[in-house]
Amino acid sequence: MSFRTLRCGGFDPHAKHVAIILSLSLSSLFFRSKFELNILEQPNENDLVFEIKGVDVSFANALRRIMIAEVPSVAIEKVYIFDNTSIIHDEVLAHRLGLVPINVDPRLLTEVEDEDALTDENTLVFRLKVSCGRSRADEERRERARKAMEERRDQGSNAVSDDSVLGNDDLDQAAAEAAEALHSVKHQAGGETIADAIETPGRPYTKHVYSKSLEFVPQGTQEEQFPEGVKMVHDDILLAKLRPGQAIELEAHARRGVGEDHAKFSPVATASYRLMCNVELVKPVYDDLADQLANLYEPGVFKVIVCGPEDEAGRDRKAVAINPYACTMSRNYIRVPELKEAVKITRIPDHFIFSIESVGALKPGVVLAESLRILKAKCHKIIRMADESLEVEGLNE
Repeated sequence: MSFRTLRCGGFDPHAKHVAIILSLSLSSLFFRSKFELNILEQPNENDLVFEIKGVDVSFANALRRIMIAEVPSVAIEKVYIFDNTSIIHDEVLAHRLGLVPINVDPRLLTEVEDEDALTDENTLVFRLKVSCGRSRADEERRERARKAMEERRDQGSNAVSDDSVLGNDDLDQAAAEAAEALHSVKHQAGGETIADAIETPGRPYTKHVYSKSLEFVPQGTQEEQFPEGVKMVHDDILLAKLRPGQAIELEAHARRGVGEDHAKFSPVATASYRLMCNVELVKPVYDDLADQLANLYEPGVFKVIVCGPEDEAGRDRKAVAINPYACTMSRNYIRVPELKEAVKITRIPDHFIFSIESVGALKPGVVLAESLRILKAKCHKIIRMADESLEVEGLNE
């Protein structure tokens, strides 16, 4: 892009546009020379703390908003309920399912452009089929029967004979399960634990349905794309409670989306920032006041050291600022008049401390990288629109 030469002392109708372009160019050079991003700490796999220097608050807030609302993730969007005799309503159950985070990379799926064009490239299918038996023992028998049938199915032998007596596959399957449960009555549970069922003396038997009950049903090439299947981030999210005779059967379709459409698509639980503090001691703080400042009023920010020969005579120890990062701007010290005059805490306007807490589907470092990529794409879009506008007005020569 070339800049036009302006005639000094004269009026040019395009001078305002040229001044804006020149200002943006200088701002870009200043940004590149001052910008700095450093990782400070990662307490666990879902939390990340980093700092950004040399940027305006608008940049920091734009990055925060992109993390929350524009970085895509995968969540359940459509729920087809075939049977629900539980106490929880269909709409509430569907809403709870949508808020369960799914442990899958959204970059492996494409956007759903048309509701009638759902494929294995843009949709994940999950099935939930649970029922509550009469007691824990009944649940254990059914669980052992199901596992035994799965083992035989894996070995290539079906529980249902090819010569069906009932003439109905569903009835044959139910009969096979009942027979297996009958033969398993005398078997002990062993090391098996059924955490989704509870029994309280004097109260009816209750079964808890957790997110681990959602079963991934691969479609098309998804079995090769996801060889280990797709699971929820957490297996212990309570979905519903069932009493004897109640059942839930449904199919859920998950897709890729962004937080600005619905909060369930947001990849982060929290994304926030604060300004870095600049801590100064304008007057020396000695002895008991130093102990109070370091241990009571601003813990972690100051350190008490032994006084040197250059310090005031008759003093044993003094406080020095060592870690402004730990300062929370509580200003508790101002309650002591001597400390109020000795300590000065201000904020650095272009130094931000970010904290990201991921829901688990994407690592916080990936969320940060994706948000920066989206912000970069937005900047390129603005530049392209500005160039097109200049071409229309005949300024881009």
